[in-house]
Amino acid sequence: MPASFRFLITGRLGAQAVAASLDPPWRAVVEERRPVVRRYLDTFDWAIWRSGGRLLVERDRASERLCWRPGDDRPQRTLRVAEGVRFPEELPAGILRQEVAAVAGQRALLQVGETEAARTLVRVVNGAGKTLVRVWLETVRTLRAGAPDGPGRRLLWVEPLTGYAKLGAEAAATLASGLALAPDERDELTDAAAAAGRTPGDYTSKIVVRLAPDEPAERAVRHVLARLLRTLVANVEGTTQDLDTEFLHDLRVATRRTRTCLGQLGGVLPQAKVAPFAEEFRWLGAATTPCRDLDVFLLDLETRQRSRPAAALAPLLGHLRVSRDAVHRALADALGSERFRTLVRRWKRLLERRAPGGEDGLRPIAEVAGESAVRAYTRLVRHGLALAPEAEANAMHRLRIDAKKLRYILEFFASLWDGEETAALVRELKAVQDALGDYHDAWLQRKRLLELGDDMLAAGGAPTLLAMGGLAAELERRQAAEIKAFFARFETFAAEATHARFERLVLRPGGN
Repeated sequence: MPASFRFLITGRLGAQAVAASLDPPWRAVVEERRPVVRRYLDTFDWAIWRSGGRLLVERDRASERLCWRPGDDRPQRTLRVAEGVRFPEELPAGILRQEVAAVAGQRALLQVGETEAARTLVRVVNGAGKTLVRVWLETVRTLRAGAPDGPGRRLLWVEPLTGYAKLGAEAAATLASGLALAPDERDELTDAAAAAGRTPGDYTSKIVVRLAPDEPAERAVRHVLARLLRTLVANVEGTTQDLDTEFLHDLRVATRRTRTCLGQLGGVLPQAKVAPFAEEFRWLGAATTPCRDLDVFLLDLETRQRSRPAAALAPLLGHLRVSRDAVHRALADALGSERFRTLVRRWKRLLERRAPGGEDGLRPIAEVAGESAVRAYTRLVRHGLALAPEAEANAMHRLRIDAKKLRYILEFFASLWDGEETAALVRELKAVQDALGDYHDAWLQRKRLLELGDDMLAAGGAPTLLAMGGLAAELERRQAAEIKAFFARFETFAAEATHARFERLVLRPGGN
């Protein structure tokens, strides 16, 4: 996409003056002034903004357009839309959908800010009237709840069309040298988001906590737990409103991470005060499980249906969606309950209060974290080496939990250790964990299919039952493949060389 040039208008300037500055040497045509409203879209975790791109819906009197501006040199793309778009997959097939989906993934496209502008277009054209460069003059206001929020900003920006980047740069230079313009350093998305109460990049599910190696363990662990609580709370509304499945995923992960922190670093915080919360977070984790399991099954099945449609599986999809709606309502009830509100309120109060820690509370966090990581690694390797390929699914699932605990510890305290080596070990561990996770998902889904046989025979007849049988066979093959992948990856991860790398990393903070 050719570079555009944005300027702040610092004096009195109208479209005719802009056209006069361009014509000659070029021919400039002034279009009618018209209002436009822009709604900026992004995922809750700002995936589009982080990519450097912008996605927005522009609406004027004539039409409504979805505009995609990639964060690199790919061309901007525009698509007329008749109604709101919630997910990338709802867009018509094409490059725009493909590029947006590659960035947004399975996340919903949410409005993160809105502006209105009074806009006039000056077109630089050739002898045949073809537009080569667009010059926009706008008075832009951010909107808060649909109403103007503060004074407007007068802007001019030069947008060359593909193939005319040099001409666009020359036009921008001509305007900048002869008119009351200054470079515009502000980002419209940032201003629009601020009016909506958000800041680009204000949410990530990653654990970002900077710790000093000699910091008391009790204080460091409180920092980690407070960060996890903020992540958990940030995802409650999106989970309850069912905006997309990743809200529940992030809430669930924050809950599991909290439980891991409490379980693996039990000597750091005062046990008498913490023990009741461990039970409450166990309750919360259990409340999220049914809905998340069905989310994973539906996402897998819907992906399969897009690539290999099978009409006979439609009754199964319908049944799973109805079941999922029911368990989601139960989850929303749990998140709206007094029990949950009390958990959050009391947990937040405990984390904010300075109180005597446990027996390890005053020890340097680098020592405590390193010892915890070594214990978790040793336990994972011991349990993994004891497994055979024919082990029961429950044993595989317990090993998966061991792997998650180790990974979470590495993520909690990553700032204490060498960054590159920590990231490399986490990647290797995640490969092991993913194989176990895919195995468990396939096992769980196959088990559910077998349990639904009678119901689906009544709902869809023999074709549905046969299709489910084929799906169950696929899942069984997937289980076998994932077990094979797990043992291949685990052999490397459990090797003496990895063990040595691991201890060298976590027992020598900073990688020194």
